[in-house]
Amino acid sequence: MPMAFLRGLVVDDSAQVRKMLTSALGRQGIRTLEAGSGVEALELARTSEIDFVVTDLEMPGMDGIELCRQLRRLTVTSTVPIVVVTGAHTQAEEATAAGCDVVLPKPCSPALLLATIQRLLVKSARSTDTQ
Repeated sequence: MPMAFLRGLVVDDSAQVRKMLTSALGRQGIRTLEAGSGVEALELARTSEIDFVVTDLEMPGMDGIELCRQLRRLTVTSTVPIVVVTGAHTQAEEATAAGCDVVLPKPCSPALLLATIQRLLVKSARSTDTQ
């Protein structure tokens, strides 16, 4: 899928981090929705078409691990790639067990984030084609 047709959801309680990530994705033509909490992200996931999610783990209220679990339970996002960008590297295994596809260190370069998203989308498309 060409990057310009992608729709992403960026979830972080820091407005500054959300702006940085959405700017990096926007420069590639990717349209993004933003959520400042896991609860807000779930609502957007239920009501919007999204191709991937980028989330932090450490957020007040619903953390990123619970968000991953909840996104995997929703039919509309059960197979959507989820990338966790976090400074909490000790929770990487727990995030993966909760349903995220990749854990990247924070701060993460835009190039690495974009390459990771592209790789996951190609992998997702291949698995859909073989079903």
